[in-house]
Amino acid sequence: METVKGPDSKEERIERMVALYQLPLLRLCIMYLHDEEMAKDAVQETFIKAYRNLDSFRGEASEKTWLSRIAINTCKNVYRT
Repeated sequence: METVKGPDSKEERIERMVALYQLPLLRLCIMYLHDEEMAKDAVQETFIKAYRNLDSFRGEASEKTWLSRIAINTCKNVYRT
């Protein structure tokens, strides 16, 4: 059975977010972690977490703010390990 996607499916939304916010989030993570490779991993993890929780995004903040908070928390977790 084929999955029917709506006009703004979850996959399309996250793809749009990646296109818009990948570079700003990478800069943010580099600032926190001082390591480009770790920052790239943190950005990837950020988008994975965002995808998993996209249905719970209430829109009370902008997408960029929401993703930035996820990225900062991810960087803090990376830094602790």
